[in-house]
Amino acid sequence: MDIFFEIGMLVIFAGIGSYLAKLLRQPLIPAYIVSGIIIGNVFSLVTNHELISNLSEMGIAFLLFMVGLEMEFRKIKDMGIVSLLAGTLQVAAVFIVGYFVSLLLGFQSIEAVYIGIVLAFSSTMIVIKILSDNAETDTLHGRLAIGILVVQDILAISALSYLTSVSSVSFGYSIMLKLAIIVGSGILLSKYVFPQIFHFAARSRELILSMALSVCFLFALLFYSLGLSITIGAFFAGVLLANLPYSIEIAGKVRPLRDFFSILFFTSLGLQLTFEGVGSLILPLIVLLVLVVMLKPVIIMLVLLAMKLKPRTSFITAASLAQVSEFSLIIVLGGVAAGVVPTSILTLTLLLAVFSMSFTSYFMSFESRMYRSFTSLLSRFRVDVSRSKIRCVTGSYDAILCGYDRIGYSVLKSLMAKKRNVMVVDFNPDIIRKLRAMGVQCIYGDVCDPEIMSRLDLENTRLLISTANDFKDNLLLLQKVKAANSHIVTLVTAHKIEEALELYKCGAEYVILPHFLGGEMVSQLIPDFEENQLQMLMHKYRHINDLVARRDQGHEHPTHLGY
Repeated sequence: MDIFFEIGMLVIFAGIGSYLAKLLRQPLIPAYIVSGIIIGNVFSLVTNHELISNLSEMGIAFLLFMVGLEMEFRKIKDMGIVSLLAGTLQVAAVFIVGYFVSLLLGFQSIEAVYIGIVLAFSSTMIVIKILSDNAETDTLHGRLAIGILVVQDILAISALSYLTSVSSVSFGYSIMLKLAIIVGSGILLSKYVFPQIFHFAARSRELILSMALSVCFLFALLFYSLGLSITIGAFFAGVLLANLPYSIEIAGKVRPLRDFFSILFFTSLGLQLTFEGVGSLILPLIVLLVLVVMLKPVIIMLVLLAMKLKPRTSFITAASLAQVSEFSLIIVLGGVAAGVVPTSILTLTLLLAVFSMSFTSYFMSFESRMYRSFTSLLSRFRVDVSRSKIRCVTGSYDAILCGYDRIGYSVLKSLMAKKRNVMVVDFNPDIIRKLRAMGVQCIYGDVCDPEIMSRLDLENTRLLISTANDFKDNLLLLQKVKAANSHIVTLVTAHKIEEALELYKCGAEYVILPHFLGGEMVSQLIPDFEENQLQMLMHKYRHINDLVARRDQGHEHPTHLGY
């Protein structure tokens, strides 16, 4: 019962902390860590640290297994070179700067190495979670961020593997040969065996979960037999299953387990945090925090600008990566366990994680506003759009559609059926390529970007429709459009009633509320269906054809998107 009591206390305090964090719109991981700090330092409710640590290591394994499952390279192939160069250069540059700054702060050489690694990587969990919540995983800055995170994760796994091997096992030729055999066998299994096994297992939800966990533990134990961490084996298992057509289903089944054990992992980190000697860490904490939230984004932004990306995309992509990674916590925890670095480095890393992850949640909630504040500063780096790979298509038009995906798809089809000349503005590069192939006039970019706005012929436009999700963007767009042409008819989108009323006050002719449209449409269809069965049948098949077309376009409900 003592074990049950201690785990129960961890879960209860983590639940309370995460609830308060959600109310305050804070990331959940710092809340878990703070809950662990309270349990360990205020109430001293947990004494079996070894058991909790062992359980939490399973959380690390599931976390890395999920990261492996989410590595679908086809979704970021267009950003491959940019992501590879930006991610590699950023990691190298931040590590070097962090290493030498740490030496100047008085840390030993090996401690400076660990600190440099801590600063170099960003949090995959935090960034992808927020991008998914904001339905921004398919935007250009979302894909760039994910691509860079993939590169960082690969480098982090390499660093974790190297540091683990250095501290726990002497790597001889026999071990390298065994590792090569395991990796090679895994690749062959993923190509020739796993597709057949999981095709059968997919018939049962319970069986597919059981098989996925079996693969995860199989490779975790195989890597452990070589003296490597089980987390590396779990990550490799996830990568092997990532290309299966059932990877999303597997991820959905494993996610609750990952979340539970991740709670134990992050709260256990808080348990290990002691406040002895924290006073001596204040100066290093401030200096290193500045490096994380300022230097790292600047480096990424400059690399992206040098690759001809637009300033807004570069800015938002870079600043979204301004935090410490969960990999950094794992790496430092391993260093402490091996006796390579003192616990003060873990304390410093935990504090950096709490502050930097909280900063990210604030920034990504107000990214558009912050970018506009820095527009004048970034204007000196502005790149001519004509030099971009995706060029603007210009011509005569009397309607502008901002956002093509989902709602915009139906709007464009309706406008084209009425022979209207339409200019589409979207910041998803795949959509721009599709529209160009269809012969539709389009321009790549964010409609709220002053550069994009200046290229639109607002004076001669009679209709503007925005399907953008962000209320602030729609409000700003409405103000700019009405200032340029007071006679233009504007239809904008909102997701809350108060937001819709505010947009109406600012001059919108109609505000689209997507979650109300379904009910309105059904209420209009019911009388026709009851009176005319043939019309109902015709509408049914038109709807089926439309759904098939949307499926081919990759449309899905936003709550089902993400990683």
